[in-house]
Amino acid sequence: MDYLRIWADDDGVSHFDEVELPVEVLPAEPGVAELWWSEAVPIERLHFLTVRGGTQSPDWHCAPRRQFVTFLTGWVRLVAGDGEERLLPAGSTVLAEDLSGTGHVTEHEPGDQRVLVMPLDPG
Repeated sequence: MDYLRIWADDDGVSHFDEVELPVEVLPAEPGVAELWWSEAVPIERLHFLTVRGGTQSPDWHCAPRRQFVTFLTGWVRLVAGDGEERLLPAGSTVLAEDLSGTGHVTEHEPGDQRVLVMPLDPG
């Protein structure tokens, strides 16, 4: 299992990192496929979000808090402050941690898109 991490260095420039989570394989049971299970990640809450397709104007912004974002529908294009670009398919998860500095750009596929936002537990 993996996700993309966006973070800012000491100069405020954002970058991408690929993070791979260690998993435990839970054996298959009748009627249930083998499951690859990661350690729990404490989150504070879960938000269901719709990005309205006609209201996009992608621009530079920082993450409002440390949070996981899962793009349920449509592709998303991310640009980090160092200029690196990623085009992610639906189902991709990002840990946004660039709370200061240049931030990043997020552009969603045209049309309404569904997103899950999971702020990390501040504790």
